[in-house]
Amino acid sequence: MNTVKAPRIFVVLLATLLLAAPARLCSQTPRPPLVPTPRPATPSPSLVPTPRPALPGATGAGTQKPIEGPFAALMTGDWALGEHGGLPFALYAGKDLNPGQKYPLVLGLHGKSQNNENGKQVGGWMKSFAKPDRYLENPCIIVAPLCYQPFGGTGSGWVDKPGEQTIALVRALMKALPVDPKRIYIVGHSMGGFGVCHLMAREPQLFAAGVPVSGYGGAAEEAKLARKPLWLFHAADDKVVPVAGARDFAKLFGRAKTFQYTEYPDGGHGIPGRVFDDEKVYKWLFSQGVQSTGPVSGLPARPSN
Repeated sequence: MNTVKAPRIFVVLLATLLLAAPARLCSQTPRPPLVPTPRPATPSPSLVPTPRPALPGATGAGTQKPIEGPFAALMTGDWALGEHGGLPFALYAGKDLNPGQKYPLVLGLHGKSQNNENGKQVGGWMKSFAKPDRYLENPCIIVAPLCYQPFGGTGSGWVDKPGEQTIALVRALMKALPVDPKRIYIVGHSMGGFGVCHLMAREPQLFAAGVPVSGYGGAAEEAKLARKPLWLFHAADDKVVPVAGARDFAKLFGRAKTFQYTEYPDGGHGIPGRVFDDEKVYKWLFSQGVQSTGPVSGLPARPSN
């Protein structure tokens, strides 16, 4: 009897265990897989953009668009050469000038010369406008046309065809570049000084002010320039262009408040460096078209012989 019952009990226990095992396994809830928590990325210090300061004369820095048009490629931050309507010229303009801002235009006229190579007409006194500290204070566009041959060697080239082409160039620059139409200045030495008086009298509404050096005009020019800001410079010992003509021209203006004449006792015909190294000249010139056009305090408003 005992040998028969023992296996039956074993079978029953084994069956009970087998039936209970799946139930226990199914009742266990599986654990979700571990998911790593993402950490915010920290950029490398070398990749963090550094805010750039506003450029001279610019507004809305960081959003300005590049200047476009026929003269845009010449705005390099250095002197660049071009040609317009048969007139060679050199141009200086900061490459970061803002097209949404208006800037003065300075027209520089060189003296009598047999030179016919574009670029050589840019003398040291013209480059003084582009000196870093001075340009930072008065950002502008500077253009120096070449009075090509045979006109450049005549001594009166700016009264001829190159003068007409120069006016056309200025108007083209006004259309294509961010030029302030109320602040177009004309400066020149020797033949260029005569050219200042001639072109300014021809286009009195175009130019805001002029600085003729060692060159002057006559009664015809004075009649149109009587109310225009003009500062004439000459040296008493000039052997190339005698000072008598400058004195006579200055007398025509009488007590005109917008006219000034400065006569150096020496320096001969080579005074443009002295003139354009004087910060008072820049202060006066770049104020024209912005505020009242009276003479600068402390400087002569009447001819000084």
